[in-house]
Amino acid sequence: MLCVKTSVGYFNYLRFVHLSSQPSYRLLYIMLVISFFISITWMAFAAGFNSNLSFHITQLYPYKICWFTRPAIYYFTTIPVCLFLLINIVIFIFVAYHILNHVQNAASSDQSYTRMKQCVIVLLLSCATQGIGWLLGPFLTSVGEEVGNVLGWFFIIFNGLEGLWCIVLYIIILSKHIDERKRVITAKEVKKPTESIYHK
Repeated sequence: MLCVKTSVGYFNYLRFVHLSSQPSYRLLYIMLVISFFISITWMAFAAGFNSNLSFHITQLYPYKICWFTRPAIYYFTTIPVCLFLLINIVIFIFVAYHILNHVQNAASSDQSYTRMKQCVIVLLLSCATQGIGWLLGPFLTSVGEEVGNVLGWFFIIFNGLEGLWCIVLYIIILSKHIDERKRVITAKEVKKPTESIYHK
């Protein structure tokens, strides 16, 4: 998941920061395919090692959560998550800086432009909140039951926000399409009397 988000973030970095040459969507598809294979390979390693109980990859903790053991968590969670989060943070800062500058310097009262601003804000909030929950993973191996339950709920909430941002973004985009449709209908209604007068 983090690998895919990093690919999308890098594509947005090329699109919004390097404005001289717009990247093609083919590059995005290639990066997504590469991200998929990287993720599935890492998961295959984890599943393969976990099938051998002598490696002690996962265990059931007292607060009813199956998670990596302390030695394995650094290789399968801490190192990959921190690496991808660091890349994402750098990309996020560059993209957010250029997008916010563009939004501030190109102010418009048009309704569609307002919707676009809202989409940008939602996407930035989504990028900022996604992945935070994974930072709590390394602490689950060294805390008690009560703290583990609290961290587990934070993990669920931060990952659940991804669905919330998708719903909000869908509502904004749907509203944008409805506004455009109303504008087209209004333009046609205004055009009809003009055409009738012209024919007379």
